[in-house]
Amino acid sequence: MSKPIPSRLSRAAVVGAAVAGALAVSVPAPAYAEDAANLVVNGDFEQTAADGSIPGWPQSENRATGRATIVDGAGPDGSRALALDLGDPNDKAAIGQDVPVPDTGTFRAYRITFDERAVGLDGYGGDLWARNFGHDAVIGRLAGDTGWRKASAVVLARPGAPAVNLLLALEYTTGRLLVDNVRVERVEGNTVGANVQPTGTVQLTWHFAALAGTPAAYEVHRSDDRGFTPSRRTLIRKVPGAWTAEDGSARPGKRYTYKVVALAADGTRLATTDAEPVTMPSRFLDEQRTDVLTATGTGDDARLAWRLKAGTKGPVHVYAGGPEVAEGKLHKARKVATAGAHELTGGVTLREKDLRGATGFAVTRQRGEVLATASLAGLEHPRTGVTDGKLTAIRSAIQQPGIPKATYDGLVNRVAAGLPAYNHRPGEAQASWAHDAALLYQVTQDPAYARTAYDAIIESGRTMPFLNGTAYAGAAALETANAAAPLATAYDWAYPAWTGEQRAEVQKVLQRVAAYLEVAYHPNFALPVKQSNWTAVVRGAELTLRLAVRGDGPFDLEEGRIAHLVDEVGRHLDTAYSTTGWDQEGMDYFGYGLGVGAPGITGSIDAGIGALKKRWERPQFANLLMHAFSAQADKARLQWGVGSATGAVPVPGLVFTQVPAEQRAAWLWQYERTVGGGGGTYGLLEYPYGVTPQDPDEAPAAVRRALLDDHVGSYLFRNRYQDKDDVLVGVQNRNEHHIGWGGSDTFALSLLGQDVTWAQQPAKNTAKRELFSKPLVDGGPEGIAGKGRTLESRAYAGQGGGFVSLDGSGNYRLDTARRDIAVDLRPVGGADSVIAVHDAYADSVPHRYDWQLSPESGTTITFGETESGARTFLFRKGDGWLKGWVLTPEGAELSVDKGAFKVTRTGTEADFRIVLAVGKGAPPTATVEGSALTLGTTTYDLDDLRGLRPAVG
Repeated sequence: MSKPIPSRLSRAAVVGAAVAGALAVSVPAPAYAEDAANLVVNGDFEQTAADGSIPGWPQSENRATGRATIVDGAGPDGSRALALDLGDPNDKAAIGQDVPVPDTGTFRAYRITFDERAVGLDGYGGDLWARNFGHDAVIGRLAGDTGWRKASAVVLARPGAPAVNLLLALEYTTGRLLVDNVRVERVEGNTVGANVQPTGTVQLTWHFAALAGTPAAYEVHRSDDRGFTPSRRTLIRKVPGAWTAEDGSARPGKRYTYKVVALAADGTRLATTDAEPVTMPSRFLDEQRTDVLTATGTGDDARLAWRLKAGTKGPVHVYAGGPEVAEGKLHKARKVATAGAHELTGGVTLREKDLRGATGFAVTRQRGEVLATASLAGLEHPRTGVTDGKLTAIRSAIQQPGIPKATYDGLVNRVAAGLPAYNHRPGEAQASWAHDAALLYQVTQDPAYARTAYDAIIESGRTMPFLNGTAYAGAAALETANAAAPLATAYDWAYPAWTGEQRAEVQKVLQRVAAYLEVAYHPNFALPVKQSNWTAVVRGAELTLRLAVRGDGPFDLEEGRIAHLVDEVGRHLDTAYSTTGWDQEGMDYFGYGLGVGAPGITGSIDAGIGALKKRWERPQFANLLMHAFSAQADKARLQWGVGSATGAVPVPGLVFTQVPAEQRAAWLWQYERTVGGGGGTYGLLEYPYGVTPQDPDEAPAAVRRALLDDHVGSYLFRNRYQDKDDVLVGVQNRNEHHIGWGGSDTFALSLLGQDVTWAQQPAKNTAKRELFSKPLVDGGPEGIAGKGRTLESRAYAGQGGGFVSLDGSGNYRLDTARRDIAVDLRPVGGADSVIAVHDAYADSVPHRYDWQLSPESGTTITFGETESGARTFLFRKGDGWLKGWVLTPEGAELSVDKGAFKVTRTGTEADFRIVLAVGKGAPPTATVEGSALTLGTTTYDLDDLRGLRPAVG
């Protein structure tokens, strides 16, 4: 039976609804009075404008292929609806409006609802952002092709928030999102919002406006009966002190009704929300891309659980045996279970008689291909990081002078100094304090440290800046995750010293943290690749937490959630870091992401889960850090991304868990000189006791030769590992780009030596163009990133230098942009090292090209002298110098602007042939003939740097 035509719609509108891709009408429709309770203007999109704009929605973030139009007849009731269309995932379609929020000096709750429908969306990307009221809520994510559904959430506006900004957005996908009936209403009663995700989880948010005080806990109830009364049969979870949680047990195609009950501290029911009905999608989106197996000892039995990547064809078999089975060796294994063709998630409990002492397990395909492995892990505390063997080694080492004792003393002094010693945000500071104190308890067995850890955890839970669980901007999810990882390890390590009551109180804090993290969302989470530090921090921290609490008190074994988090973090390892360990975001975010997230990775390995071990060991983090960090007193380091010029070595202790065995002694040598006793808890836990440091200059060739990364276009060179006079060179090209922090790195040069940073990069200060050490075109860096190409790269024999040929035309958007660079790190003709560069540019229109070097402040720069036909420039600081020769200088202008040295050319073509030498004492003199410069006995032909074959250094 056909649906009746609404009386207020014309026949043309009904016809328009049947036409895919209908355009916005140009004739204004009558303005209908909306419900006064709705704070949104034109939330039903019945009002239109002749110029194509949408009344009430003045903010447009449409970009390139993005379009926002009103379509007649496209709404769920046959009325008009908004259509957001996107043809390229790199573009955006979005409109917005501000909803004023009166400031009453207290938090105010608002309920946001709207109808939405996905039409050919190839991934997450359609949603409504409620922004600028404190922490942003992201509501209503969709994927694929769906019918109309209602999105609903309760958000909190903090005191002083001037408005809630609504932004209906489509990005990181292609297709169409239809939206109608957007409502924002002040919550006056007791309300719960249910936000169904394409994956089948339901994110719940609630508020009890009718209650004067704050409830101690909340019960989440679900039923098939809309008029149900909450009871033990309908209870699905209990959350203390939060106003958000996730239901991960919903079934496809089901209709549910949710209610939330507020509880007093004694368990008395204070109030119940109104009912919130939802309809689940008929199919859930399965995003799992990692095969995960867990094996958990539960007394004399063992619980095995697996989650296989989406699309896996069964049946699959589960094998048990000795420890070799966890390494994928099944020749002595026995089959203990079989899962059907479509059972991608499953589990089995092996009783003692079936377990028969097995400690290694594997899941295989029908023909024996190993998909996932696990070793049996117990639930006794401590579970992660701390072992009896490590504690014995620590207790012995701290009895004598050395790096471990210095590290231990530093922790003791820091914990004794208390909260002022922890320069973090509220919640994070207390969590870090608890983390340090808990490790000291394990080392000393002094219950006072365990008490400190307990008190700090409780205070962390009290002061942590929790807001809406769907938080995005304002970094609520990051702030929660920053605290979650140290809270989890503190709980794990101090647990044996606490009473049952103390454990229960700490578990309440961790329940609350877990509830926020499971619903935390960022647009970068939705992408198939997980390169952003958001994944490392938020998902990694939650993994640490789930591993620490599983099986305790109110927590179950967390089998499904742990598998999901292992997948997310594993994909982050696969995509964010190249084989060399390079990370687009630079050293600061490298340290931040892994500093929070890596304990979850190492914790999963400690828990016997085999899915991340090889992925964690793949990137050459130690080698990258050895090539990038100098021995200068100011901790100067090579720069790329938004990494700063100086700073501490990131996650140094955790790197010990994944450095190749043959490089461990060299990394320890470097660690002792650049980290010393500042390695913190992981510097004490993971220190390689019994290993003798090895001078990297005498270590395996891998740590002495150039680090060449053609995939991403990153090249690191180092002449030696001795002292502040070491020369370190970084050359970048940005052959790859991903969502997240990134720098304008094409043809970027970073150069350290003689206790000076001779060439720096701007980090986040990109508006200060004088901080770039790279070519600038028309006064600015390249237009895009990720389209560079490496033409050739090779390491020089017997030294740490090498040759690289790069194409940056795609990034600079020029017809030609090529760099050939030879990094010769031998002593040459009175110089410690020499760098020869030939840059060539061409385009159909003229440009200004500035070849620029930016040294650290306090460096004096002189230029203009002629030497053998070349023009020279000289940087000096202390007793160090950098000397440069500009070959074929005709038409080039040399200058200094705001501390940066420039060689400038203009026109449709520009060539730069420049040689740099660094050293101490008296700068050398070179001879030049045409395009060739000779220093000592070495000639650098700038037109044929590819042909340079330096003698062995």
